[in-house]
Amino acid sequence: MILDRINLTRRLIAALGDALHLAHENGAHDLASDFYALRDKAARDLGEMVRNAFNNGGISEVEARSAMRPIYSAKNETDGAGA
Repeated sequence: MILDRINLTRRLIAALGDALHLAHENGAHDLASDFYALRDKAARDLGEMVRNAFNNGGISEVEARSAMRPIYSAKNETDGAGA
């Protein structure tokens, strides 16, 4: 269950990163700021979720490391294996 939540959060962060990139490309700087703030909050939430799950024994060290690997794009998150 926690791994599903982690993977969904990673996909959300990836989608917000893609949206941020598109907003910058189209000159929508106000929208880009909103996407940046949402992505930043989701990333902080992911870190806290992973730390708590690891410290409480809900996930292994390998799963925690996988969950915290870099997030590149939504396509990368959906094509690759999750945490």
